[in-house]
Amino acid sequence: MNLFSSFNLEDLLFRIKLTSAILSGIFGFLLVYFIVQLQKLVGAKMETARSLLRSYEPAFGGASQSRWEEIRRHIDSEREAEWKLAVIEADKLIDNLLKSAGYSGDTMGDRLMNIEKGQLANLDELWEAHKIRNRIVHDVNYFLRYAEARRAVLIYEKILKELGGAGL
Repeated sequence: MNLFSSFNLEDLLFRIKLTSAILSGIFGFLLVYFIVQLQKLVGAKMETARSLLRSYEPAFGGASQSRWEEIRRHIDSEREAEWKLAVIEADKLIDNLLKSAGYSGDTMGDRLMNIEKGQLANLDELWEAHKIRNRIVHDVNYFLRYAEARRAVLIYEKILKELGGAGL
C-alpha cells in the first residue's frame, strides 16, 4: 500500500505531457524541414526540366528553322544531288540537337547507341534514316531514289517534332 501512496499521479501526468510536447515539437520541426527539402528538390527538378527545354529551343528557332526550310526546298527539288543534300543536312540538324541535349559520343552513330529504347519513340526509324545518310556519304556511286530520300527526311522531321520542334 505504501507503493501506491508514494505514487504521484499529477507528477506522472506532467511528465507524460512534457514528453509529448517535446516529441510533438521535434516531429513538427522534422515535418517542416522535410517539406522544405522536398520543395527544394521539386524546384531543382523543375529547373532542370526547363533548362532541357531551353536547350532544345535553339534547334528549332532562328537559324535552325531556316535550315529546316532549306532542307524542305532541297527535298522538293527534281535533282538527286539536292535530295542527298537534304538527307545529309537533316542528319546534321538532328545530330546537333542530340549533342545539345547531352547525348555523348564522337559520332551520330555513337550518340544513337547511347539513347535507350524508351527515350525516343522513333529510334529505330532514326537509325534507318541515318543509315541512308551513311550510304550517301560513304558510297559515291550510291543512287538515291526519291522515295527513299523523302522517307528519310520525313523520319528526321518526325524526330524533330517528337523532341518538341514546334512549327515544323
